[in-house]
Amino acid sequence: MGKIKTILGDNIRTLRIEKGWTQVYLADRLQITAPFLAQIESGKRGTSLELVESVADLFGIPIASLFLEQITNYAESESYVRDVELKIAEKQLQEIISENITKTFERLRKK
Repeated sequence: MGKIKTILGDNIRTLRIEKGWTQVYLADRLQITAPFLAQIESGKRGTSLELVESVADLFGIPIASLFLEQITNYAESESYVRDVELKIAEKQLQEIISENITKTFERLRKK
């Protein structure tokens, strides 16, 4: 078994259990079979990047976190996502403010 498959499978299982979901329930949400999910969780099978993206979306976590050797618990993952979103929002606000300042100075120079 490849290390990546094992890490991915362990993380999916951990997240599923934290939610209290069965393999059947998660498989249904992902539109795959429970035996296929069991093979992924056990690290016996790899999967497509599209399915990995669906898993991350379903749990509301960054895709990359599914490949960390020790995934943080669900609450910490949500916190991480919020931090990333806040940093993006901060950067966008800085760009808007900078653009507005530039426009204001241009108008003042024209007077």
